[in-house]
Amino acid sequence: MLIEPGLRRGVANPPASKSHLHRLLIADFLAGDMSRLASDAEDSDDVKATKRCLAALAEPGDEPVLDCGESGSTLRFLAPVAAALGKRPVYRKAGRLAERPSIEYRELKGGLHELPGDVSSQFVTGLLFALPLIKEDSRISFTGPLQSRGYVDMTLDVVRGAGVEVVERDGGFDIRGGQSFRVQRGVAPEADWSGAAFWLAANAIGNAIEIKGLNAASVQPDRRVVGALEAILGRAPGRDALDVSQFPDGFPALAVAAAATGGETAFVGIERLRMKESDRVAAMAEVLERFGVGVEAEASRFVVQGTDGMLKDGRFRSFGDHRIAMATAIGATRASAPVEIDDARCAAKSYPRFFEEFAALSVVPRR
Repeated sequence: MLIEPGLRRGVANPPASKSHLHRLLIADFLAGDMSRLASDAEDSDDVKATKRCLAALAEPGDEPVLDCGESGSTLRFLAPVAAALGKRPVYRKAGRLAERPSIEYRELKGGLHELPGDVSSQFVTGLLFALPLIKEDSRISFTGPLQSRGYVDMTLDVVRGAGVEVVERDGGFDIRGGQSFRVQRGVAPEADWSGAAFWLAANAIGNAIEIKGLNAASVQPDRRVVGALEAILGRAPGRDALDVSQFPDGFPALAVAAAATGGETAFVGIERLRMKESDRVAAMAEVLERFGVGVEAEASRFVVQGTDGMLKDGRFRSFGDHRIAMATAIGATRASAPVEIDDARCAAKSYPRFFEEFAALSVVPRR
């Protein structure tokens, strides 16, 4: 895809939050409501994966084939759920999903489930859906501070809304066994803050895009991108590094904003970014260097030497990663000449209409 340079203005409509919709789909399914599983043209690839896996779990038989595509959320959420339902699935995985950490339960029992605090919140979410279904009481205990806590809070909102009792105690959650999920009427998924992060970053570097439908009171962790962008724009000497461990999906958008606003920005809490759809630390280092921006990428720290001038043009790799492709497109609005992205189709993993909406924006004439 070739993107002409120039700042944009117009309107963007972020899709439904796939994080929120995944959770609503599973809660409704466990309550016996299959209505959300109907196909929707707006579904991201990850949501499609969860829908087809839930449909497969609903079929007779103990060994369903669960085609998770590249969706880590689908695999990690449904592996314990399938075990709690007495299923022994065969999992199909695409892209880097087979390389990413996962737990494929052969059975699920009550009692103590101990997890490190820096484990993906997706493992915690899967257990919060599954453990209420088994007979025994359970406890989820963390051996350290819980990262990505906001995603767990989103799960708690959904399961409690479905009538499931989860009690938080020091260092973990107590879950009574033998519970049932109830149907939640009239609960719609929120607009996606992680998708909106790219438009917010675009505005931070000089674009003028009206972003529709966001819930300012959302518990979505990526809402923190707003404060992070304010920190980047208001950078002061000696300020602290930006810790993205609680909202790692915001990193690519924040990195490209830092690249195009001048000064130095340091990011920490980046360790788990190396095990996403791409190694996002290495991928963003390459993207920013191609834009002509200085980068220092270390094991736990990523430093951007931003510029107030134009970014360089050229050919860019998306690494097959939706968030890298979208971040590159936002950077292209500050480029000196056209930018070519090798594979923009990967944006469909989370934001199917992103490049369609991008193309509909007006280019602001240069003065």
